[in-house]
Amino acid sequence: MKISWYESLFHTMEALMSTTIPEAEKRNAMDIFKPARLSKKELFLKEGDIPNKLAYNVSGLLRCYYVDGKSNDVTKYFCFEGSVISYSALLLRQESHYYIEALEDCLLLCADYRSFEQLTNDSLFWLKLIKKIQEQALIYKEERERSFQLETASERYVHLLRRHPHIEERINLGYIASYLGISQVSLSRIRSKLNKLNKC
Repeated sequence: MKISWYESLFHTMEALMSTTIPEAEKRNAMDIFKPARLSKKELFLKEGDIPNKLAYNVSGLLRCYYVDGKSNDVTKYFCFEGSVISYSALLLRQESHYYIEALEDCLLLCADYRSFEQLTNDSLFWLKLIKKIQEQALIYKEERERSFQLETASERYVHLLRRHPHIEERINLGYIASYLGISQVSLSRIRSKLNKLNKC
């Protein structure tokens, strides 16, 4: 049993709930979430799949992306350590429109979604936890929409670096540019301009 993997999950749960997790709920988590490994470049989900697993990212980095009508690879979000890998196809029980790829070797905790649903139906603790996760997802979605409506590409880039200071050491600039909604050439110009300003 990979106890250390679960410690990451328990830490995230306690941070979300602002309370200590009851031992019974820890056992419930360990019963339904099972350790899994994902190698770099391996797909966790591909377009057309009908997913049935919920996953928590213990370590490593994943990218969710889609391919548009012009065959462009468009990054939707990055999934860092300590976060749930979320995708609407799981909730809707329909074919996925996205790919989720490991950018690094990853350690995951995966649960059958029906088993997880049953757990949330039986436990007020897990129901409250899901509510917290949904609130975070809504906040992220609104902040991202706001950034595209009200911020410049340069501002979006700076905010991304503030949230994830070492992101450029882990993710290639093409993926970052795609996430920001700009070309890699534009991102290079922004980085060059900011570097000059920082030297002044």
